[in-house]
Amino acid sequence: MKRRLPQRTGSLIGTGVLSLIFSGMAHADTARLGNADWEITLSNAGYSDALFDQTPGYVGREYLSGEWGAAVGYSKNGATVKPTWLERDFVFPDWTTNSNFSTMDAIHNTVSDADGVVSSAASTIANSDMQIAQSFQVVDTLTGTPIGLAAASAGGEGRSFMSNRYVLMQSYSITNTSTDTLNNLQFFQLLHGMHSQAGVYDNRGYAGAYSDYRHDITLHGNDNGVGRQVDYISLSSSQAPTAFEIGHYGVEGNGIDDHSQGKPSVGTHISVEQNALNNNDEFAPENPWVAGAERWDMASLAPGETKTLTVMLSLLTGWRVDADTNTGIVNGFSNNSGPSLGSVGYEFTGAHSAGQFFARYDQEDADIVQKLIAKGEIGAPTFSVPGDRLQLFGVDFDGEFTGLLKLTFGFDSSLFAGIDESLLRVFQWKNNRWENLGGTASLDDGTITIHTDSLSHFAVAAVPVPGAVWLFGSGLLGLGMLRKRQEA
Repeated sequence: MKRRLPQRTGSLIGTGVLSLIFSGMAHADTARLGNADWEITLSNAGYSDALFDQTPGYVGREYLSGEWGAAVGYSKNGATVKPTWLERDFVFPDWTTNSNFSTMDAIHNTVSDADGVVSSAASTIANSDMQIAQSFQVVDTLTGTPIGLAAASAGGEGRSFMSNRYVLMQSYSITNTSTDTLNNLQFFQLLHGMHSQAGVYDNRGYAGAYSDYRHDITLHGNDNGVGRQVDYISLSSSQAPTAFEIGHYGVEGNGIDDHSQGKPSVGTHISVEQNALNNNDEFAPENPWVAGAERWDMASLAPGETKTLTVMLSLLTGWRVDADTNTGIVNGFSNNSGPSLGSVGYEFTGAHSAGQFFARYDQEDADIVQKLIAKGEIGAPTFSVPGDRLQLFGVDFDGEFTGLLKLTFGFDSSLFAGIDESLLRVFQWKNNRWENLGGTASLDDGTITIHTDSLSHFAVAAVPVPGAVWLFGSGLLGLGMLRKRQEA
């Protein structure tokens, strides 16, 4: 299995160019883009082996393992240029590709916030026939974007989950710098997730942000190394691919592919190189590893002409729940002292099936709250809170349960400084209105516990004492979007 890097603490690093070494192989020019939930390190060629969790308690946990990478093929003057990787050095397993690209403009940050968190970067690479300018942007979808979960060949309406709210948009602008037309231009994107044990290609349309990016390769698998997480990682495009494949990326336990050194002996990456993607839309082998790829045919490219393709990378983490397990904590860990900041402790009081919990935590300002209300995700709150941030939880369970579910939210008690904990409440967005669920709170522990018979959006707030006026920005409070399961 892949090595696990030491956990990082503090804010994301926002330096323009970093020198990182993975498994003894150096990528001299890299940029790290991030957000509150994850961060990714990208090379000049737009390649990544490093996508890390930012969830409290799991900072540094890996989503991605060689590779998020692209290739291009074409013909020129009747001669075929076989698919060529943009990145020279694939990492873990370490192997040198057939790339003939060099760096024209090293990857560099173009947008970062006041805390130095980078949300946008750019680079340019070239070979003797073309130049590829790339742009990378972290986009806050607010609600997440739908990722398909059922093989296209299955037919019907399918099923999907909503992803993490943050996605990576990666655009490739290909310019013909030669004096001859490049024919049969083809572009490939490969994805291999760290915990990928199965995958599907799904091209159905599901409602949600960026729903036009409907051509999904979604990989998933269990991370048994640190918890009960189930990681979903998805490659999507708004342009239908002309070929795709879900297949191996080497085979665990075959005595050849140790996932450390050397090119995996079998898999989708070889199908890319041979231009032989087989349109297999579902794969769940007995022994991992699993990868997926899509190919887009872009016709001819005249001298000086430019064509652009954009792909999206999204992810989601759920927590496995067994039918005989009644209690647990998701979105963080407890160290035996209750939920940590942003986590949700659960206890089933009735019967329940096996399933997955999905939870997210945000501290939202008035501007984001206004946007969520405008999207129809929540209604205008009927309560007020002190301070300028509302602590928001979205919780869902994709199984079934009866009776009440006991939830304990780990919140930031510093936002309620000077407030009597007896005034703290949990409000649930339910039946198109905010319902006061009450709650038993401890400011010392930073927890509040309630019982509910359903899951949706929850806000930790306080009821005002007589005569007090607590304002939040424009007076509107809101809740970050639930990672809502969407199934037909």
